[in-house]
Amino acid sequence: MGIVGPAESDYRLGRGAASFSPFAISQEIRPMAGRSSLSALFLLALPACTFALEPIFVPVKIDGPVHDPSKETFWYGPFSEGAAVFDVDGDGDVDITCGDAWYEGPSWTKHAGHRPNASRSGEFVSNCGEYSVDVNGDGKLDLISAGWMTNGVYWYENPGPEGLKAGVVWKATKILDSDWTEGLVVEDIDGDGDVDVLPDHWGHKEGQGVTWLEQLPGAKFEKHVLGKEGDRHGIGLGDLNGDGRKDVITPDGWWEAPQDRAKGTWTFHADWKLEHEGGIRMLVHDVDGDGFSDIIYGHGHNYGLGWLKQGAPAAGAGASRRFDDNVIEDSLGQFHTLVLADVNQDGKLDFVTGKRLRGHQGDDPSSFDPMGVFWYEMAGGGKVIRHVLSYNHTVWYAGKETRSPVPNFAIGTGMNINVVDVNKDGKLDIVVAGKSGLYLFENRGLPPTKRMDK
Repeated sequence: MGIVGPAESDYRLGRGAASFSPFAISQEIRPMAGRSSLSALFLLALPACTFALEPIFVPVKIDGPVHDPSKETFWYGPFSEGAAVFDVDGDGDVDITCGDAWYEGPSWTKHAGHRPNASRSGEFVSNCGEYSVDVNGDGKLDLISAGWMTNGVYWYENPGPEGLKAGVVWKATKILDSDWTEGLVVEDIDGDGDVDVLPDHWGHKEGQGVTWLEQLPGAKFEKHVLGKEGDRHGIGLGDLNGDGRKDVITPDGWWEAPQDRAKGTWTFHADWKLEHEGGIRMLVHDVDGDGFSDIIYGHGHNYGLGWLKQGAPAAGAGASRRFDDNVIEDSLGQFHTLVLADVNQDGKLDFVTGKRLRGHQGDDPSSFDPMGVFWYEMAGGGKVIRHVLSYNHTVWYAGKETRSPVPNFAIGTGMNINVVDVNKDGKLDIVVAGKSGLYLFENRGLPPTKRMDK
């Protein structure tokens, strides 16, 4: 009774730096009694407690903001926090879109100004994720995106190779009026084979609610509003009750999908309530292998990463389900975005997440703690193992200017994460966009020799 949605093989194939050596570090995560005030030293003194063979990822910086305070641009933004990885120009190579620019692979040649609505606001770019979808069925992959500081969810039409060469700006079509949009889940919700859209709001606003967009023929979308329950920061999608239909997950409970998702009534179950906001997305996966789907969540603007263990449901129709909270991390924070993927390609799903840089312009708890991007291995029985992709200090700064040197490779996870075989070598790579820049974690494969347990 695991994930129902994109086949698990899709996650494994990737469809859907630091101031230390690039060799990965791993450690089994155990719950801690309380958050240490020495969180900046937490990983620096980390022992390598697990010696499983794992792939080596080398971070490559593709682009980033120029640190020039005189022009109101800093190492921490503005820069797009959303990116998509796909063949933009149809030449067979993988490209990357990120905000108002796309990067032509494999050399990552930058083409600026390809789409509107990626406007700057202070140290932010109005972008809460990008997703490639052939919306109009013309064989070219388009984009779906939204921004938290502007109204609307849009799709952007790919003009094709000739239009790209001529610098044609992608046509924008609004598919939903939506304020306070914090993120998107772009996936088949109703089981009809095409891609739908599930936006998230950072808070409930009168006239809005938990909403999904059904994709219809002819590049049309139909809005379905489930209700106001759970309409706040954090959203997910997956089969929670094992009936083969994807349910909507929120920080305050879940919306049970009816047999006819478009015309039936969705039922809300207040079976849990997170203390803080949830990440985007909240993941549905059987963490401990007991046959029941669990929920993995991050606190996007506070400390904490955890999972809700689902117990056997109580007898009787409509009975509540029990979910027990388990800590994965409580000394690290701002786990704003999470994604399932088989990172080490061992046939079992892992998840990738990390710290978002200055999600509230430095006002969040953990804002000045070290930056980190990690992948987590679910090793069975509820055991979760952290693997470090990058880890680096950030410097304290007052106001807008830093008084210390600008850090190198202070990588943030932004609003969505892509796990894709970028160079078509059969190994999964990881692409993240955050306010400090656009990065590719290139998978160099397994190390040549195993480390031996002592």
